[in-house]
Amino acid sequence: MQNLFDLTGRVAVVTGSTKGMGLEMARALGASGAAVVVSGRDRAGAEAAAATLAAEGIAARGIACDIGDVDSVRAFAEQALAAYGRVDALVLNAAAGAAPGSLLAQGPDLFDQAMGGNVRGNLMLVNALAPQMVARGDGAILFMSSIAAKRGSAFLGMYSITKAATDQAVRSLALELGPKGINVNAINPGPVRTEFSREALWGNPEQEARLAAAIPMRRIGEASDVAGLAVLLASPAGRFISGQSIGVDGALSVA
Repeated sequence: MQNLFDLTGRVAVVTGSTKGMGLEMARALGASGAAVVVSGRDRAGAEAAAATLAAEGIAARGIACDIGDVDSVRAFAEQALAAYGRVDALVLNAAAGAAPGSLLAQGPDLFDQAMGGNVRGNLMLVNALAPQMVARGDGAILFMSSIAAKRGSAFLGMYSITKAATDQAVRSLALELGPKGINVNAINPGPVRTEFSREALWGNPEQEARLAAAIPMRRIGEASDVAGLAVLLASPAGRFISGQSIGVDGALSVA
């Protein structure tokens, strides 16, 4: 019987993958057999992450990519294709931090920064890498969204807007690319323990305890909790799942 989670011979690109959820997804995809392209804003960090995965027996390349810079995104796509000749799974994990606080206090520069890093850059990378998937009639595209896309927030309003836009991009791309054999989905994590979220979520033990108490599974997530879903959606096991925004949040979104 076919191993539905086998990614041998496939190539996965994971942006924002030098640490945290991105690195764990790259590790899981590589452990399932994929060759992996990892990225970060600087070349040294990307190459160091790739070296870490290579030491674990995973075929990995590190290439720099600033998701908020269109020229950097285009150059990254060209280098990823030059490295392996194809991309089968595109995981769009890189993001620009949207400024917290009142939407009434945020001007056009902050709006452009948030939308550029969380929406525009990802769509530009899809534009660059989806055509070779279309030509083969096969591929998987996975956006990193958030449960913030589905909930209002008086503190993270700008971030929520960018993630709601991400979920809508998934729905639209799924309709456009489905007939070409490509599935498009989003992962919507709840609170996850990463360096990115340390200050806001778990750096203070009392704050973490309060947050965990509000989550039905009584803990915040770990980066590895997201990785299995990425493998599912990139593998034959998830071939018929498309247009979905799937929560990984310990049931917080339904509490």
